[in-house]
Amino acid sequence: MKRSAALLLLLAAHSANAHDVRHHDAHVHGQADVDLAVDQGTLELALRAPGIGILDFERPPADSREQAALARARSILQSGSWVTLPSAAQCRLDHAEATAEGFAPVAVATRPGQHTHAGFTAALRYHCANPAALRGLALPLPTLFPGLHEVIVNTATSTGQGRSVVTADSLRVPLAP
Repeated sequence: MKRSAALLLLLAAHSANAHDVRHHDAHVHGQADVDLAVDQGTLELALRAPGIGILDFERPPADSREQAALARARSILQSGSWVTLPSAAQCRLDHAEATAEGFAPVAVATRPGQHTHAGFTAALRYHCANPAALRGLALPLPTLFPGLHEVIVNTATSTGQGRSVVTADSLRVPLAP
């Protein structure tokens, strides 16, 4: 999959400045991360979220209700409905993918007291006919998945790099001054 140079630079900067990021472990329960890059008419987003933030569990689904919740989460992440773009930007979804890891039944059982982590990743790529109108967007992840208390959004645009924190009370991510 071809990624824009801006997203790759953002990811490299994100890794290089890991001491500035609010991670304390492989993932933080209740917190997701989104890397967002705008390069000319292309908008790319990459999401990483712990399973417990999206669902109420980090293990294989125990019943049909949990299976339905897992399917719903995958559908939302795959569809891109976790992002609200300004209509004036005239963006069209070019690519979407979502994965859920750690929810499949496993042949090897974990040791007593050992906790395994499950999580989600998603990637979206939009082509926007009017990228100048991308002055901000909304990420309703905390309202779609109440277990996500905050989403750390790292941005890279032609105006520079930034970081925003999205919560249920503040869904907007500014992209331009």
